[in-house]
Amino acid sequence: MKGQSLLTSCLFAVALTDAFTTHNFRPTVTLSRHGRAESTSRISTSPALYMSASPSPSSDDMNMKSSTPRNIFGRSSARFKSAIASSASMNFNNASNSKSPKSLLVTLFQKLMHLDEVGKWRMAAATFITSIFAFSPQLDKGLIKLWSWLKHDTTALLPRIFRHDHWEWVLAVWAFFFWIHGYWLVDRSIAKADAKGQTHRWKKYRLQDQYEGERHRRMQVRRLERGQDVEEEEKPPPTEQHKWNLGFWIFELPLYCLPLYIWDVMDPRRAPKIAAWGAPTALGVAKDVTSALLLYDLGFFVCHFLMHKIPFLYKYAHAKHHKTKEVRASDIVRLSFVEEIVDVGISIVALNTLKAHPISRSIYNVIITFLLTELHSGYAFPWTPQFVVPFGLATGSKGHHYHHRYGVHYYQKFFCHVDKLFGFVQKKDKSLKGFSVQ
Repeated sequence: MKGQSLLTSCLFAVALTDAFTTHNFRPTVTLSRHGRAESTSRISTSPALYMSASPSPSSDDMNMKSSTPRNIFGRSSARFKSAIASSASMNFNNASNSKSPKSLLVTLFQKLMHLDEVGKWRMAAATFITSIFAFSPQLDKGLIKLWSWLKHDTTALLPRIFRHDHWEWVLAVWAFFFWIHGYWLVDRSIAKADAKGQTHRWKKYRLQDQYEGERHRRMQVRRLERGQDVEEEEKPPPTEQHKWNLGFWIFELPLYCLPLYIWDVMDPRRAPKIAAWGAPTALGVAKDVTSALLLYDLGFFVCHFLMHKIPFLYKYAHAKHHKTKEVRASDIVRLSFVEEIVDVGISIVALNTLKAHPISRSIYNVIITFLLTELHSGYAFPWTPQFVVPFGLATGSKGHHYHHRYGVHYYQKFFCHVDKLFGFVQKKDKSLKGFSVQ
């Protein structure tokens, strides 16, 4: 029964992903053998990654227009409901017509084969979210056991550390260490491949390479417009990344840890608060984490906007973070003392305002450290929220790449509803999001 419920959740997620998948129409300019620009067009089913750092052998892609997504609401609601019902075998009138688990599994894999790269990750995310709802009773039982162990066990190491006042910020430090050096390994892998004259498969996701590739293509178009000859096989110059920010071990890390350590020593408070809490629920944890991220993002938007608009604040609080136009994962901790206090303070206020459960706070710290690192990673992988979350509700490394390059727009970190409300997003200036070349 549980297996069939899981398959139904997966198929429901496939139907949702298929219903909300958009296709981008991309007009391009191709260089003919005679050096003339010929207009072509194609359909890209992967809106996240239609830009590659290296052009295809048969044509040199020089896009001069933003991608125009189809309107997902063009599909009728009847067709949408039909797709969901047929995919998940939701025939409530006649239970005998329901498919067997084997048939459901075959249908699932058939639909998976027709999804693009981003669509598959959307399906995985939708499956995960629907599974939280579908299996919430089982998850709640597991959380009860987990909370009892964390709250009462006096012999195991993890429960004792969890009840310690330093737990939350120490967890955040280790999470940052893991995420930052994970992206460092990605950089190292690409650098080793470059040294061997090879192209690493992850290089096409690096924003700096995509940016330089787009600028090179536009330069070729301008040459064609002036009647100059253009080499069809000419490639953009190799990109050089700025040095990894190793200074955070000396400056930013002590400035982050020391005030929190002193606060914990002067005001021990975690153990009594944990004793007063009951076990959380799966949906309660999901609500706490999502609400805290939204509230933090709103508070940061206000402070971030003011830092950019008030010269004094920008010079003494925020300019250090904008030292380089291109960002790498270690740049997430390139912060002034004032900015560290503001950033950490907003996060603490958001969690305390919502009265988030201790387990929710721990999960929040792991998630927010990843989102912050991804924001500054310099990569746009198809599994990141900026692509997986539908309707363009989430921002990410592409928007923040634009923000660091031009110093304007995309003041939110994780979402973009407030930025869009006030028009703080890239305008339709014949450029791609995050790759505008002026």
